[in-house]
Amino acid sequence: MWADNEADLDLLGFDFLVDELVVALTEPRLLPLTIGVLGDWGSGKSSLMQIAARELNDLRNEPDQVDDEGTANAPYLTINFSPWQYEDHNDVKIALMSAVLDAIATRVPDAQEQVGRLRRILDRLGRVSRRVGRAGVTAAPTVVPIVLQGAIPEMDPDTMELVTAATNAAASEAHKALGDPPPQKQPDAEKPGTPTGDVDAFRREFAALVKRIPGCEAVIVFIDDLDRCLPETVVDTFEAIRLFLNTPKTAYVLALNQNVVESAVDSRYPKLKRPDGAGIGRDYLEKMLQLKIAIPPLSAPEAETYVNLLFAELHLDEESFTKVLEKSADVRRGNGLAVAFNTGIAGDVLKDIPAKLAADLKWAADISPVMGASLRGNPRQLKRFLNNLLLKHRSAVRRGADLKLPVLAKLMVLEDQYNTDFQKLFDWELAAAGACPEMRDAEAHARIGHIDAEASVTAGKSGATVTPQQTEKNKTTREAPAPPNGAQNWASKTHIAEWLRADPAFAGTDLRPYFTYSRDKLSFGVSASRLAPHLQRLITDVQSDIDASRRQQYAAVSALDSNDRAQFVEALLERVQRDPASMALTAALELAEKNQDMVSAVSSALQQIPPSAIPASAGSMAVRRLPHGNPNVAKLFDRWEASDNARLRIVVSQARKASDKAKGGLGGNVR
Repeated sequence: MWADNEADLDLLGFDFLVDELVVALTEPRLLPLTIGVLGDWGSGKSSLMQIAARELNDLRNEPDQVDDEGTANAPYLTINFSPWQYEDHNDVKIALMSAVLDAIATRVPDAQEQVGRLRRILDRLGRVSRRVGRAGVTAAPTVVPIVLQGAIPEMDPDTMELVTAATNAAASEAHKALGDPPPQKQPDAEKPGTPTGDVDAFRREFAALVKRIPGCEAVIVFIDDLDRCLPETVVDTFEAIRLFLNTPKTAYVLALNQNVVESAVDSRYPKLKRPDGAGIGRDYLEKMLQLKIAIPPLSAPEAETYVNLLFAELHLDEESFTKVLEKSADVRRGNGLAVAFNTGIAGDVLKDIPAKLAADLKWAADISPVMGASLRGNPRQLKRFLNNLLLKHRSAVRRGADLKLPVLAKLMVLEDQYNTDFQKLFDWELAAAGACPEMRDAEAHARIGHIDAEASVTAGKSGATVTPQQTEKNKTTREAPAPPNGAQNWASKTHIAEWLRADPAFAGTDLRPYFTYSRDKLSFGVSASRLAPHLQRLITDVQSDIDASRRQQYAAVSALDSNDRAQFVEALLERVQRDPASMALTAALELAEKNQDMVSAVSSALQQIPPSAIPASAGSMAVRRLPHGNPNVAKLFDRWEASDNARLRIVVSQARKASDKAKGGLGGNVR
C-alpha cells in the first residue's frame, strides 16, 4: 500500500512540467515572479512543486560565487509554506513573512540586525492587524494609501486598478470595525512607525536583505494548499506577496485549483463586480499570476503507467525499481502518451519478473481502461482506490475468504463510481441467491453490441456496405436470448457496457462473498432482509432509469396480493428515504398515482425526509401526481412550502397554484 502524500519520485511523467517550472524560476529576467501551478484536487500539484524544489536545491554555484566559508553554495533559497496551517493565526500575512525571514536568517547568520529590524516592523503591523481583526479583512486601513501612491511602482496599471478596488474595500470595512474615520490621502510617503510607512520600510529593508544573501540568485517560496483555505486566507496570501514580498530576486509558486480560488476571491469581495455582473475573482487571479502551469488529467495510457509503476514500487527492490523508472522515462521521451511500463516492458528491463508483480500487472491491465476512465485520470483517486482495494483483499485473506483480486477490483470500480448500478447488481444477486442470470445476459449483450460496432467500423473503412439484413442475420446467429428484467437496457448504458466488457467476466460467478467486503454504499433494509426473490427482483426493476422498462413493471405491482404488496411498498419507501434523489422516488410517485391505496404511505414517508434533501424536480412531480384532496398530501405540501429549501418551496407553490387552477380549485391529479 502507498502513503497518500506528495511524492518526491516522478511516477506521473511530469518531468516536462518540472522543466517548465525550473526554467522559469531560474531565468533572472523574469524576476520578481509569481507562478500558479493549476490543477484539480489530487492531480499532483504538491508533488510537482516538491520535485522542482529538489532540483533547485541540487544546483550548485560556481566556486568563485561561494563565500569564504563555503556555506553559500546553493544559488536558490527555497522555502515551503502552507497558509492552510496558519488559519488559526490572527494574520496569515505575518506568518508568511515570518517564515521567509526565518529561512533567510538561517542562511545569513550575520544579518541578524537587519532581520531584527524587519521583525520589529512585522510586530507593529501585527498589532494593528489584531486590533482590526478579521472583520477588518487583510490590511491595516492605512496601508492602502501608501500602496497606491507608489510603494510598489513596478506594478502594471491594470493590476494597480484591481488592487486599488480590493484594498479600498478592505480599508472601508476595517475603519468600520475600528470606528475610526478613513485616513486622508497623504501627499508624501509616511514615516516609518506608522502602518503605511512600515509597509514601505519593510519592502526596502527586505529587498536589501535578499540582495545580501551570498551567492543567491533568488529566494523562491513554494505555497501549497491555497485552495483549502478560507476566502480571507486566500486574499491574505496574495496581499502578502504583492504588497510586502514582491521584490527583486524573489519568486512565488502557488499550487491551487483555479475555480476554487476565484470563488474565494468573489466571496471575499461580493460587492465588487465586473461590468457584466460577474465577480472579480478571475481578473484578480489573472493579474496576480504572471505565469500558469496547468496539470492535465492523466490519459488512459498515463493512468495505466502510473498504476503499474505503483505496483513496481511495491514489489521491486530499489535497484530494480530505479531501472524501471529509467526505462519508463525513455519510453515517455519517445512517445509521451504511450503506456510507459507494463508486463512487456518489465520483461525487457528485469531478468525475472516477481510473481506477485506479474499477477498485479495482469489484472491491472484488464481493469485499467475502466478504472482510468471512471476515476477521471486523477492520481490521488487512483492511489486511494488501490489502497482501499488492497485493504479489503488483505482483510479477506486474513479471514480465509477466497476472493479473486481482479473480481474484487472490477466490482469496486462499479461501487465507487456508479452506486445506482452497483445497487441493481446487488439486488439481482440477492434475488437469485447466487450467480444471477441478469449478469450473464447483460455481458452477452455488451459483448455482442461491441462486435457489431467494430464490424460496422471495419466495413466502413474497407468501403463495404453492411445491409440491415446482414446486421439482423449477425444478431440472429450470435445473440443470446433477450435478457429479462431490464438487463439489456442496463447493459446498453455506455459506462456499464465498458465495465461489462472488461475482464474478468462475472457470468456464473457468485458475487455474494465479494459484497461482504465491497458494500460501503449498499442500501439493505427490508429488500435485503426478508423479501421473497420475486419481490426483490420487482423492487430492482421498478427503479430502472429507462421510463418504458420501469413502467412495464407497474402492472405486476398492482397484481400483488395484499401481503406481498405491503412488503413491496415498505421496501420501496425505505429506498426512497435512504436516497430521495434516486429513481425509487419517481417509481413511488408514479405508482401512487395509479394506486390510491399507496398515496398515504408515500406521503407519510416523504414527510419523514428533511425538505432540504428533496430535489425540486421531485416536488414538482409530487404535485402533479398526488391527489391534493388527500389530507396527508396536503400536509406534505404545506411542509414543503414552509421549508428552508427555497427551490422546493417555490416549485411546489407554483405547481400547486397551477394544478388547482387547472382543476377549478377542486384539487386532484394533473398529468
